[in-house]
Formats: sequence, structure tokens, C-alpha cells
Amino acid sequence: MTQSASRGSIMEGADKNFGLTTIEFQQMVDELREGSDQLFERIFFSHFSDCIAFVERKYSASYDDAYDATMDAALDFRLRLIDDKIQYGNMRYLFTKMATQFYLRNMKKFRMTDLEESDLLEPEQIDESDIIILRNSWSLLGEECKSLLSMNFYSNMKLSAIAEIKGKSAAAIRKQKERCLQKLMDIFSKQSTNN
Repeated sequence: MTQSASRGSIMEGADKNFGLTTIEFQQMVDELREGSDQLFERIFFSHFSDCIAFVERKYSASYDDAYDATMDAALDFRLRLIDDKIQYGNMRYLFTKMATQFYLRNMKKFRMTDLEESDLLEPEQIDESDIIILRNSWSLLGEECKSLLSMNFYSNMKLSAIAEIKGKSAAAIRKQKERCLQKLMDIFSKQSTNN
């Protein structure tokens, strides 16, 4: 193999691996384990926006949803690098695949927990004991969750408006809403079991 052909295949591999050669990748992983975020930043800056754009385009995702999924993938990718679970070789593809899996998982969870989209039971179908359990569950929910869910469901405020009021990003508020709904469902489930 000639020197230029060898350099070409190294560069081709680097393109699929955030512009890193095998040696650079290994050095940066070692540094990552010692506390340096240089590799994480390299991945973040070289591929993050491309990955968001891919998820938006492929799944007709909103920017916020694509951003959340890509950020989740970035954090998981970092942990996997530290744990030596990711090897050199088309890491751009792996990162993008992880982001799409996070996106699909998040959308599945969101559809399951979003009360706005689900058909709630008609009033005559609701058992009186369930209403009592729900009230008890609500009283056990933290104040932050009560405030957020009240604003969203009872006052019909959009998450972006709530985010502005609370001084947080819409993505953070959406995640907080998901966690709050999950907490409420968990409390309700425990209360139902105890009755």
C-alpha cells in the first residue's frame, strides 16, 4: 500500500469517527477516564448538530425532541466510552443510531403518559374510590410537580409558556412533566394496591 493510499484510508476512518485516528481516539478515551472532556467536546461539536438535523428530518421531529434525544445519546455515549463499551469504527453512525433509539423511546413514553392526547374516561366510568385515591396521590406529590401539572392541565398553559415563567428551557420542562406524571402514576398505583 502506498503512503498516500494509507493516509486516505486513515482519513476515511477518521471521517466516520469524529475526525479522530485510532491513536488519537485511544489517547482521548484515556484522558476522558482521567477527567478530561476533550473527547466528549470533540464529539459534541463535530456531530451534535448533524445528529439533531438527522432526527428532525428522518422522524419529522421537533427541534426540542431531537435535541433531547441527541443529548441523551451524548451522555450515554460518554458513559459507554468510559466503561470501554465503544470501540473505534464508524462511531458517527453508532452515535446517530443511539440518538434515534432515544428519540423513539422518548416518543413512546410521551404518548403513554401524555394525558392531553389520551382519551380520559367519561365521568360515569370513573369509580368514586379512584377519585379518592387520585386526590390522596395528588396530596403526596411534591409542590414543584403540582405547580407544573396544574399550570399545564388545569390552566391549559403550553409547556413553552411554563418554561418562560419558571426560567427553564422547554425541553427541561417537558422532561420534568414526564417525571411528574410518572411519579403521580406510581403514587396512585401504590395507593390503589394498599386499598
